This record gives sequence, C-alpha cells and structure tokens, in this order.
Amino acid sequence: MWSPKVSIVIPVYNGANYMKEAIDSALNQTYKNLEVIVVNDGSTDNGETDLIAKSYGDRIKYICKENGGVSSALNVGVREMTGEYFSWLSHDDVYFPNKIQNQVDSLSSFCDEKIIGLCSDCFIDDSSNRLNKQSPKRYKDGKYSWDYSLMEMLRNGTFSGCALLIPKKAFDECGLFHEGLRFSQDALMWMKILMAKYSLVYNSEEDVCSRIHGKQLTQTGRGLFQKDSLAIGKEVIPDFALISNKKNNFLYQFAYRNAKNGNKAVVDECIKVGRSLKLVNFKQILILRLQLIYGNIRPFLRKLYYKTMVKAIKTK
Repeated sequence: MWSPKVSIVIPVYNGANYMKEAIDSALNQTYKNLEVIVVNDGSTDNGETDLIAKSYGDRIKYICKENGGVSSALNVGVREMTGEYFSWLSHDDVYFPNKIQNQVDSLSSFCDEKIIGLCSDCFIDDSSNRLNKQSPKRYKDGKYSWDYSLMEMLRNGTFSGCALLIPKKAFDECGLFHEGLRFSQDALMWMKILMAKYSLVYNSEEDVCSRIHGKQLTQTGRGLFQKDSLAIGKEVIPDFALISNKKNNFLYQFAYRNAKNGNKAVVDECIKVGRSLKLVNFKQILILRLQLIYGNIRPFLRKLYYKTMVKAIKTK
C-alpha cells in the first residue's frame, strides 16, 4: 500500500487557548506515518504556549523562532519537515481523526502525478461547538485540472489551507510562502502551485474543523487585505497574462475579483496589461469600472446593514 510520510505543521503565536486541541487532533490521526511540527512564532504570553508545547516531549518536533508572522513560521516548518507531504494545521483549528488517511487514499491513484488533495471542512466556535455554517460545496469527489481549479479559486475565493495535502516537491518547485504578506499568503501560494500545473483531487469528507473567533486575523486584520492584494498583483499579473486565453481569461477574472474588493490599483494594472495583449475589451473594462464602484461602497453598505439589523433586534 502507498503510505507516504506526512508532515503536519502547526504555526502558533500566543496559542495557549486552543493549541492543545489542535496538537491532540494531529497526534490522534488514524494514519500513522506522520510527524507533527509545532513552530512557535515568538509568542509573548509569559511562556504559556511554550509550556504546552514542551509538555508533549518527543511526540512532536518543537521549534521556537523570533516573531515574523505565520508565513515565516510555515516556511520554517516546510524547511524542517522530513515528510513527502505537507499538511497545515492552524493552532486554533482541529482535524478529524481520518483527515490524513482519507486524503492519502484519495491521492493514491494519482501518486505519480503533480497533484494536491483538498477535503471539505466545517465550522466551530470558540468553545468547539459546531456552527450552523457550511463551506460551499465547489466540487464533486474526483480529480480536477489545474486550470479549472485556478479559475474556480479566482471566482469563488481561496481554499482552506488546513484542508489541503500538498507534496513537498510543490514547494521545491514553486518556492515558499511570501513572508511579506500577513493576510493572503495562502492564496498566493495556492495560485503559484496551480499555475505550476498541479491538479487537484477533492474528497467531500468534512475532515477539518475551522474555528471562528474574534481574535483571529481574518476578523481583526481586514485592513491588511488591501495591502496584500497589491503585492500579490505584482507577482501574478504577468503570469496570468501569459497563460490567459479566450477560454480561460485568468487576468480578467483576477481583475474582477479585485474590483469586487475595491482594489483599484490592481484593477488598473490588469486593464493596462490586458489592453496591450488584447485580453480585455471595452465591455469588460466597463464591467470592471462598475464593479469597482460597488467594491468601494460595499464596506459601508455592510456596516449599515449590520447596524440596522442590530437596532432591529434590540427594539424587538
């Protein structure tokens, strides 16, 4: 039976509140050919994170480093891993026991190909109670080409990093996580891997619990998104221009997604490049400009909506 070694990498910063649950879920996998690497990204919680990690002894590989952000912690894990496959586990998320086994099984028929695995996930709150919220079911079980998967990602948003299983050779070929990004480093990495023509195998088992709480970066760091988008644009726009065609216009789709988020500088650069290569026409440019207007007012509309909803609830 095909049984590659899998390295589960857990980056953590001030994670004493949830990390024990994450580490336990990694160690309790039914798949046994694995290692668990915990990377402490310079926690400042009076040694609480350090104490919990050290309590596991040699059951985990524990690395301490100066604070540099989640990308730098992930990169340390990738450099130190001895497995053939990489699996990211955020310190506040949880794996179900069969996560790795199910993904290895789903990849086993394609183990000689350039391919990554993706599973489904569910959501829990800060007390580990399951929430009545579901991830969109983008695929049916099976294999999908790199270009289909890339277009799906651009249209509907990035994949959950913890739901992926990625061969180490993908990082050898595509490089590591961008350490200058604090919010969208995962999206850029997945785009680079897909553009390197790694296909995707999806299985619909909900094998990851993604935790939603008020202190995570996705809730407190939205302002970083705009800055990251500009940096990502500089990296991928030339590549999208090279691989785009009438059937798969990645450049236009990337511009459209950024327009929805009000990233004018990125959209302007896409239009500039698209015009020179005849990848965008007048109608598409008009759509992007209109979408930019919506993208700029959307945050205000959302604030107004939630403010109105809260007021309505209080008056009942």
